[in-house]
Amino acid sequence: MHKIVRTERCGDGINVVWEKNGKEVFLYFSFTRLVDIQVNALDLLDNPRNYGIDEKAQKITFIV
Repeated sequence: MHKIVRTERCGDGINVVWEKNGKEVFLYFSFTRLVDIQVNALDLLDNPRNYGIDEKAQKITFIV
């Protein structure tokens, strides 16, 4: 699990950014996908550091 460092609104979804081996890595999540995994997109955009990402499972989890 990696702590999310920032998020960026992108088209009809959000780019989620975290650090891996000292480099920034990102993964795009559509708003539909975020609803499916029960993540509040507005809170994710406003408070990205409250979330972590499991990049293998492509899941976002509230960690605070």
